[in-house]
Amino acid sequence: MYLSDNKEEFLAFPRELYANDPFYTVQAEDISACEQLFVVKEDEKVLCRAGFLSGGQLGFFEAEYNLEAVKFLFDEIKNYAKSKGYDYLIGPINGSTWKKYRVTLPSNNPPFLLDNYNKPYYAELFKNCGFETIANYTSSICRNLDKDYSRLKKFSSIFEKKGIKIRKFNPENFEQDIRKIYDISVKSFVNNFLYTPIGFEDFYKMYEPVKRFLNPEWVLLAENENDEAVAFVFGFDNLYCRDKKSLIVKTLAQIPDYKYKGIGSYLVEVLHQKAHFAGYDNVIHALMHESNVSANILAGELYHRYKLYGVKL
Repeated sequence: MYLSDNKEEFLAFPRELYANDPFYTVQAEDISACEQLFVVKEDEKVLCRAGFLSGGQLGFFEAEYNLEAVKFLFDEIKNYAKSKGYDYLIGPINGSTWKKYRVTLPSNNPPFLLDNYNKPYYAELFKNCGFETIANYTSSICRNLDKDYSRLKKFSSIFEKKGIKIRKFNPENFEQDIRKIYDISVKSFVNNFLYTPIGFEDFYKMYEPVKRFLNPEWVLLAENENDEAVAFVFGFDNLYCRDKKSLIVKTLAQIPDYKYKGIGSYLVEVLHQKAHFAGYDNVIHALMHESNVSANILAGELYHRYKLYGVKL
């Protein structure tokens, strides 16, 4: 077993690892933030890979089920991190929480569109290599869409008196509305675990690929009397689900202002009602931190669990 830092081998490995996997989507990986690439090989065959990123991050992890190879990989990255003055390593995280991070635990439920997807044994590999859980996340599914929505009238009246109006995302003004979503996001998530600032240009690049399958019916913005966005809910169709109509709520956020308390819950209820009337079978609320208030607001049946790991060096 030996190490390589070959970029081409690093980028090619996931396509080999997930060959013929119906849930793996080939995507261009931006590894420019990696300070050092690590590829473990044996007899010219790649067994696993990961990159080291500033901040003591282990990212872009992919591996065959080979504990010996992964231990070798992690030990090399730990030694590299220590040589750079770090005393703690976090992973998997590809640069920040705005990008792909976490390990999805094994589940009988299939992945959904834009879910965090990895091999089912990744959690076992991290645990057996000395990593400890530092954060837990869940996705939940709400199947009971046929319920009483009468209370929406009451809350609609309350928010209308506050000058709040709800509108759909406008695809014709895609960049303008994405900027409104950006402004809310950076204000709402600033106190989140491992939050790092992000510029609008990078934020826009994250959302631009969604444009091709975005349905404005499922992206709602709440605006005040000055047409300033104060909350949003971002949903889209679960194109992986072929036998039922399934909706994914990717993000829910509101600015931290007491005046707008409850607007997030209201937007979710409105979206659920719209989904029900449109004949949807369920709504999946994706990738929520276990301490997130939204996780309680959106309580449903557990669908997936995720973990983020750390290890002292």
